[in-house]
Amino acid sequence: MPPKEFLVQTADRMTWHVEQSGSGSAPHIILIPSGEGDCQSFRKITALLSPSFTVTTFDMPGFSRSVPAPHAFDNMGPYVVANQIIGLMDKLEIASATIFGSSSGGIFAMALLQEHEKRVERIIVHEIPMTVLKNLKDWAAWPESENPKIVQNCRGLFLDGMNEDKEAWLGLGEEYHKRLEKNFIVWIRNYSPCVDEMRWNREELKRLKAKINWTLGGQMPMARFFSNVVLATEVGIPIKVLDCKHFPHVSIPEVLAEHVRECCK
Repeated sequence: MPPKEFLVQTADRMTWHVEQSGSGSAPHIILIPSGEGDCQSFRKITALLSPSFTVTTFDMPGFSRSVPAPHAFDNMGPYVVANQIIGLMDKLEIASATIFGSSSGGIFAMALLQEHEKRVERIIVHEIPMTVLKNLKDWAAWPESENPKIVQNCRGLFLDGMNEDKEAWLGLGEEYHKRLEKNFIVWIRNYSPCVDEMRWNREELKRLKAKINWTLGGQMPMARFFSNVVLATEVGIPIKVLDCKHFPHVSIPEVLAEHVRECCK
């Protein structure tokens, strides 16, 4: 059964495109999109998880079918986004939830745990960027006339660099990939700089580590997210390796669904 799709306006004047499935009485899990910002990439794993969970996902503010409030991108940061997601949880009457996110979705999951621990049962994160890549910083500084080039660069980055199963990524559909043309610009110019505003306080993470489940992709170059290994080792968080690159929910949804279920036992 496809998820229920609807629009929700929160108190901060954000209009969110939300997709929800499951009984409503089962434990809540929230799936946060990555840099592409569009929740359609979660359709397969949503179908796998909905028999056991109430699954909620959404387009990020300013992406695809979600409309940001005026000045939503002013003073943008991971903890600002975390507060926006809490506002959505309030509107949907979700008292607490497990949170999944890959890449920047993992950034926002971690920010939610740090700032709103009582609302977060646990986080399940995959390959969190800990610094902004230099090429992304360079693209963000380009004039708007270079937006078509940014879109072209991002298409290649996502297809070749982040997905080992290109057929699965392209299989998300023409309409989905058309929406990403706008989303890539929003991501590069507004969201990607958020990475450098995260706090990686070791003592805080040691206190929270029982709620943190962390994975890396076995098919990604080790250097890309080796900082995850270093930090997790320092604070005592085990890391599990999945046979994928950056988006396990796209390429290996069955494996990721089983991992989620194990984390939630």
